Order: sequence, then structure tokens, then C-alpha cells
Amino acid sequence: SAEDFLKEANTGDFSQYRFWQYVPDDKDAPDRFLKCEGYLFPDTYEVYADASAKSVITKMLIRFNEIFSDEYMDRAQELNMTVDQAVTMASMIEREAKTADFDKVSAVFHNRLNSGMKLQSDAPLKYILDAGNTLDYTSDQMAVNSPYNTYNIDGLPIGPICNPSAAAIKAALYPDSDFMGEGYLYFVLKSRTQDANDPDFGKLVFSKSYEDFLKNKEAYKNS
Repeated sequence: SAEDFLKEANTGDFSQYRFWQYVPDDKDAPDRFLKCEGYLFPDTYEVYADASAKSVITKMLIRFNEIFSDEYMDRAQELNMTVDQAVTMASMIEREAKTADFDKVSAVFHNRLNSGMKLQSDAPLKYILDAGNTLDYTSDQMAVNSPYNTYNIDGLPIGPICNPSAAAIKAALYPDSDFMGEGYLYFVLKSRTQDANDPDFGKLVFSKSYEDFLKNKEAYKNS
């Protein structure tokens, strides 16, 4: 059942996996929603009809362990990030962008962190508010007191907001070097419709300055 699955995901002992040492204990992150969030790797799995929650979760964690290789471990350390921070960033990238823009969004996030700016991402708001497909948030929603709200807190959310794909994880660790070097700090949606048939659906427009960001925001706000 879903209840059994969530219980095992939050209370099970997964210390045999090398990455688990980077997942905060409950006492260190009491406001984290789901302990296994970010590590239940999204893939196709074959399971028996009577499989236990633990056996299903084990398959997903083994697959994550395969994806987050020694190279990725070393790269995270090179970026001065823990595994959990890398997965958290990857989860935001997954929710903010289409695959083609993953490494560019990653560059924006890295540049903002390196500049001491707040990330100010809508994706964590959607996670904590369960706001459906809305693209607009009220000032009260953007001010909500939560360790996931990157409009209020410095740095990354307290934990992942989804289980990111391999492409998003790679992008978090290998941001677009040109975008990083050129100092991109902002992006906006080119089209705000929810129509997947719209050729601009999910496409992003990037900018380096706040002034250009405001221009882009105005230009595309009704598209």
C-alpha cells in the first residue's frame, strides 16, 4: 500500500548505501517532508505482484547508487557540495526546466549561490503548497515560512522536491560552463500556457541582468 511504502521510505534503514551518510537524520532535519525523496530513482522496474515495500524501495535505491557514480561523488566534492545538496539542486532543475535547458538552469542556480543571492525558485513553492499547475503565486504564498521556500531562505531547500532523472543529476554537477562564465542569473518561461502542443511550452529565456529579466518577464507574461 502507499502507506506501507511511505512508512518504509521514511523509517527504513538504508545505511548500507554509501550515499545515505549524506542524508540528514530526522533530528537534524525535522522539517524535511520525506527522507527518501530524491533517491527513489525514476526508472522502469520489474517487481513481483506481492513485493514488499522494502524490496521495491531497495530496487530504486540500488539504481540510484548506480547512477550516482564515484565520478559524481568526486565532482560533488569538487563543487563543495554534499550528495544531498547535489540531488536537491537536481530536483529543482527537474521541475524548472525541460531537458534541453537543464545545464543552463543549473548554471543560473550555481551562479546565484556563488553570488550569495537567494535562488527564488517557484518549484519548491509548488512542492510545499501543493498548488497544482499554477504559475503565479501570491505575495503571502511567496512569504510562507518553510525551509523549502527559496524566496526566504539562503541556499538550497532543506531537501529534494522530487526524484530527479539522470539528466538532471548530471546537470546539477556539470552546469553549462559558458552560462556560468558569462554570469547568467535569471530565467523566465517563454510561454505560460499549459498546452504541451504549444511550440514554446516549457522553453526558457535567460538573462544576465535584473533589468533584462524584468523586460523578459513583461514581454512573456501574457504569452
